Amino acid sequence: MIKMDTMYICTTPFQVMSAISMAVDRKEKADLYIDPQFQGANEIAERIRKRNIFDTVQVLEGVKAIRYVRGASGRLERYRRIFALYHQIDKVAGEILLPNRSYRAMFATHNVFVANLLMMYYSKFQIKTRVYFYDDGEGSYDNRDIFRISLPDRMSKRVILRNKKMCKPRRYYMYSPQLFSNMHPDNRTPVFELPKFNRNPVVLEHLSAVFEITEEKGISEPVIILDALKEVVLSPKDDKKIVQLYDRLQEEFGEDRVIVKRHPRDTRTYENPIREYAYKNMPFESICIASEPGKMNLITLLSTATIMPKLLMDEEPRIVLLYHLFHRLEGDDEDRDRFFELTKETYRDPDRICIPDSEEELNQVIRTIKEELNRNSK
Repeated sequence: MIKMDTMYICTTPFQVMSAISMAVDRKEKADLYIDPQFQGANEIAERIRKRNIFDTVQVLEGVKAIRYVRGASGRLERYRRIFALYHQIDKVAGEILLPNRSYRAMFATHNVFVANLLMMYYSKFQIKTRVYFYDDGEGSYDNRDIFRISLPDRMSKRVILRNKKMCKPRRYYMYSPQLFSNMHPDNRTPVFELPKFNRNPVVLEHLSAVFEITEEKGISEPVIILDALKEVVLSPKDDKKIVQLYDRLQEEFGEDRVIVKRHPRDTRTYENPIREYAYKNMPFESICIASEPGKMNLITLLSTATIMPKLLMDEEPRIVLLYHLFHRLEGDDEDRDRFFELTKETYRDPDRICIPDSEEELNQVIRTIKEELNRNSK
């Protein structure tokens, strides 16, 4: 049996970034398991292998248990299939885990399916692998139910385990323990801070190589419009109104100072297009690594990507959130207000997060940015 420090389970590129950062910072003997729910998973896995960060990088392709549950039609059928898997959890775990390995700890992001299966396996056979949950971006902070296990799942585990104790996460690892604690005041699980990407040049080197982050992919324009899927959240009237606002921002700041980072799924056409960031599918956290996020002015209807520079690099771009100026068809402004107000509390300069309530307040923000840009250009 090969004794390893840690196994990491990842289902997104962001999680892979965090796993690389943690493994390097903790100097661990670790394996990486990737559930390929994102495009390019195999290519990323191969680039990670070349960096020798992990002992083994395992892409969970062809795992029958995963395909069996994801092929379910409807919630009830899904739970029925999960329950069936729990009855043969040793076989399921054998299909997922590398052979002849034991782990001191498992890192996963909340209750992802693969992690849930392994937690059941550890519980049923009383395997002493500690479970830790780590940051999954904005959802780890503003989703109140992110760590809550569903009632059917709890009942299934109770039937299978009987008197055995279900293993739970012993710690949470977050990029901003302060924001997490503010958003989840009733949490009783210890919260530890994850290292910022830019505090370790080796981490930045690995991330740049694995995710093909180069200097040319950075954004040098000081005003960045982080676009959103407007047709989903706005009325048709306000959808036109925000495009007019984008045109105005281009006039106010100058074409060479403004760029749009389009949402990857946004296919709409603009009548007076602003210059667009060329690498449309590049995650904003990667752009931050390639840029100087502390110098950015991020203007957005409602993009939670704006908090990434602070979370991942402790950089404080100015954030201008426009959602109070438009009628949203979905979502709860009260929840959003709470999230961004508590995010402000993590800033050294809280005034760099602005949520204008009127055109006049927006005009003042625009004047402030213009004055700052003009001073810096002298």
